Amino acid sequence: MKIESGREQITSVSRYIYRMERDAFIISTNTPPLDAGERILAALQASVRAAEKALADAHIASMRREAIRLTRRELKKARALAPLVRNTTSGLLVDGTLEFAAKANQLLGPLRDRDALIRSIQRISERFADGEPRRVTRTVLLATLVFAESDRRDEGHYSEGAIARARRSVRAAVECVTSIKHDAQLDARAARAALLWNFDSCRRELREALDEDDLVRLHECRKKASSFALVLSVFGAELASPLVRARSRARALAAALGEDRDFALLDVEMRAARAQLAGSPLISAIDETLRLARLESNARMEDSARAYLRVSRSRVHRAMEALFD
Repeated sequence: MKIESGREQITSVSRYIYRMERDAFIISTNTPPLDAGERILAALQASVRAAEKALADAHIASMRREAIRLTRRELKKARALAPLVRNTTSGLLVDGTLEFAAKANQLLGPLRDRDALIRSIQRISERFADGEPRRVTRTVLLATLVFAESDRRDEGHYSEGAIARARRSVRAAVECVTSIKHDAQLDARAARAALLWNFDSCRRELREALDEDDLVRLHECRKKASSFALVLSVFGAELASPLVRARSRARALAAALGEDRDFALLDVEMRAARAQLAGSPLISAIDETLRLARLESNARMEDSARAYLRVSRSRVHRAMEALFD
């Protein structure tokens, strides 16, 4: 009897799962696909809510680093998407979303920079062949980083205050995006024009920066490349191949520029170590390792920039026309 009862329960559960899958299939096949405007708005609202959810874990020390990383990533996506849903009825709400998201990212920026320094220190340490130099390098640089911040406010107190203010800004951004109506019509022409302007202006600035060997101008392209890739990520596998290629190369360019930015940040912070340990063979070795790391990073940046420039402009423009048709 017990065996039969168990079989009946399994059969009942199987039938329930089948009905759920069947109903989901019927709903998915009967629901018209979202147009570009609806998809962008849905992604915008989801990103801001995801940022709010991620930041809720930032008060836990063991989860803080990942919570801040996820929050900033989602807020960057929201800032890339928000201008595309601007119209006559949503203008103020879009402005509010952009302002509150930027404020939250600004508050979390110093915490992100500290984590970026730690990652860069780890990368530099790993370039030493032997275990003992790796350990000493990591210890010295981490200790120097702590020393450099000793005259600032208590780190824990500062972090808690920054996170609390960032939470308020994110909640305000959630209120703004929630108030944007789903039936608001996307200005497809304006959205398409904004994305193509991003693509064209970024490529123009990349070309000029490479021709003039201008590292500062090259770095100014990072946010444009990142924004372009984030917007296109909303459309997933539905993108035409020219846009898939452009998204992939924009993402690689942003990553390469971000890596070099983090090494540059470490180079600046190294001033404290150089002042304390002037003449030390260890500092000389670290400086040389950092110099080589930045040379390699610069080479990756240039390769990524040239790869982005090789994307066919005409094909991207045609694919974008079809995407927002």
